[in-house]
Amino acid sequence: MSRWSLDSLSAIGRASAFELRLTDTQPEAIARQFDALALPAGARLRCILAGDGVRYGIVPWRDALSRPVQRQLLAEQCFVDAHGEAARGWTVCQHAARWGAATLACAIDTALLDSIDAAAQARRCTVASVQPSLMAAYNQARHGIAAGPHWFVEADARWTTLLLMDDAEALQVKRLRSPATDLTTLLEREWFALGMAPPLCPVVVMGSQRSAQAIVALEAVPA
Repeated sequence: MSRWSLDSLSAIGRASAFELRLTDTQPEAIARQFDALALPAGARLRCILAGDGVRYGIVPWRDALSRPVQRQLLAEQCFVDAHGEAARGWTVCQHAARWGAATLACAIDTALLDSIDAAAQARRCTVASVQPSLMAAYNQARHGIAAGPHWFVEADARWTTLLLMDDAEALQVKRLRSPATDLTTLLEREWFALGMAPPLCPVVVMGSQRSAQAIVALEAVPA
């Protein structure tokens, strides 16, 4: 869909004069967040979607399903397998970074995208793009991340998302909710579960004032 195009982990959508971070996805809350910006008529808006409005998943590589349309169908099925029939009403985006590499996919309830469009149209504005918050945070940090495996952590007051990357390939993604254990311990457990030898690879944390060592209380939930 033109309003949301996921291009791997690179910049998404055209530049906009205004940016809106949507964390509460109820229609009334969306309207309030739009009104708080006091947008002029004709404004172009880039929406960053966080919280319960977006889901993430890893789409494995399969040689027999390598064409873009096949990869798209596989991505959609991955969300159905993980979240059930409700996922059939979601808009899914993914883009293969290279041959043979698993990809990070994102899903947004199509009704939510419609609500965002309706709120913009009611205020005579245009939604230039809707970008998942994990992608926005990664785009902000990616030029400063050294090559090689790394954990990328996007943290806010309610949710923390763990993304393991290596050579532009997404290896693992997990969303977490407070409370449970500290981030360092959690990542060490994830690293061990993946069969990786110590030491833990570098960790980049965005969206929180806490350090990787100080972020506490995380409980794993489906991404």
